Amino acid sequence: MVFIALPMIGGTAILLWPDVSLPILSADLIYPLTYGPFMWLYVRTLTGGGDRLTHRDLLHFLPFFLISMVQLVTGWAPPPPNPEFSNFDTSTRFIGALNLVSMLSYSGAVARRLRQHGKEVVQHFSSLSNRVTLTWLYWLTAGFSAVSLLLFLASVLSLPDLLRIHLPAQLVIIMALSFFGLRQVQIFDHQQGFGGQGFGGQDFNGQGLAGQGKITHPNTELSQQGRFEHPNQPPKPDDTKIPYSRSGLTNERAAQISEKLDAFMTTERPYLSADLTIANLAKQMAVPRHHLTEVINTRHHKSFYQFVNEYRIEAVKQAMHSPENGDQTLLDLAYAHGFNSKSPFNAAFKQLTGMTPSQYRRQLA
Repeated sequence: MVFIALPMIGGTAILLWPDVSLPILSADLIYPLTYGPFMWLYVRTLTGGGDRLTHRDLLHFLPFFLISMVQLVTGWAPPPPNPEFSNFDTSTRFIGALNLVSMLSYSGAVARRLRQHGKEVVQHFSSLSNRVTLTWLYWLTAGFSAVSLLLFLASVLSLPDLLRIHLPAQLVIIMALSFFGLRQVQIFDHQQGFGGQGFGGQDFNGQGLAGQGKITHPNTELSQQGRFEHPNQPPKPDDTKIPYSRSGLTNERAAQISEKLDAFMTTERPYLSADLTIANLAKQMAVPRHHLTEVINTRHHKSFYQFVNEYRIEAVKQAMHSPENGDQTLLDLAYAHGFNSKSPFNAAFKQLTGMTPSQYRRQLA
């Protein structure tokens, strides 16, 4: 956020103190070269790609460092676009084009990373909140790209009026990044092994996103397993065979785990916890997490998210049939059976029954 704010601080400083020249504030056009790298490293950390910078990571900032060195050594700086002039300097247009290429390239990389992340979380979480799916980062990345495109068009096409909305757009991005970024927790880390740790660094005990901490990232074998484009979309046949060719799980052992899983879900009803995860369930059942995931994918042909929510929907349907629940609202029943918001409940219910919860309840009357 500091690098986002520096161009605005620099512009204000020029207006207030036109005779004072500070290199760190006069380089406002090159700071956007850091937006893409910082966004990529942030998303990579959140999605389990490592929480430490390496020497190779510094290469992402090479264009910024090179131009900064030229500016410090020669004193050269591309003049910032001025809404009062219709023609912009050639160097201004060049830096604007470089910023646009950088931002669009990193935006594409971030979008691919988030898309892959969306396929992974349905194998680990039974509830998909915004802080798990990272949907907000899609919109923030799109905002960064739009602002970069806006600045580029303004400089290349000599459209100074576009610059008048550039500052408000940057302010909106800073506020959004501050709001969502401070609330975000790391979803995956590199810790491996059986069971895993939950938020706050403690063993899973039904605590969810209310805490602050980490959830273990799937091991290498698990990260190659079948994933689905949509939480309620079953895997294709190939998705449930090839990824597990080297898992070491025999048919006999898989059948035992499947039978144990069905019995456990029926008797213990772990799906009533809105914060149930695959690691939590594996620990309760005392089976390896990757074996449990493989059984759910290949024996039940579902993602973990879909598997758990089908039990929840069935429990809600049974509750609707009970006269003693007649005074309970649909949302009360959803919360009581593991859902933590209305939208996923309605979507899952209609996906499985072909009708909304209200329609289903009316037909029982």
